[in-house]
Amino acid sequence: MKKRLFVLAVVILAISVISVSASYAAEKEGFGTKVKNFWKNLLGYPARVTEESASVVADTTKNSAAVVTNEVKRISEVTTGDVAKTKELITEPITGTAETVVKATEGVVSIPSEAAKEKTEAPAPAAAETK
Repeated sequence: MKKRLFVLAVVILAISVISVSASYAAEKEGFGTKVKNFWKNLLGYPARVTEESASVVADTTKNSAAVVTNEVKRISEVTTGDVAKTKELITEPITGTAETVVKATEGVVSIPSEAAKEKTEAPAPAAAETK
C-alpha cells in the first residue's frame, strides 16, 4: 500500500513538473515574441509612413489629373459652341481643386495612425491534399 502511494506521488510530481516547465517555456516564448514584434514594429514604422505617404501622393496626383482633364473637356465644349457649359467651365476647376485638397489633407492627417497600426499577418491556410 505504501509502495502504491509512493508511486502515485512520484507520478503526480512528474506530471506537475512537466506541465509547469511547459507552461514556463510557452510564457517565455510569448515574451520573446512580444519583444521581437515591438522592435519589428518600431523599426518598420518609417517604412509604413513612407508607404502611406506615397499612397496619398498617388491619389492626389490622380485626382488632380482628373480635374485638369475635365477642364480641358469643358474648354473644348465651350469653344465648339456649347455655351451652356460656360458655368461648368468656371465652377468645376474650383470644386475639383477643393475636393482634391480635402482628400489630400485627410490622407496626410491619417498617415501616422495608419502607419502605427500593427500589421497582423494571418496564418497561411493549410494546402489541401489532392490524391
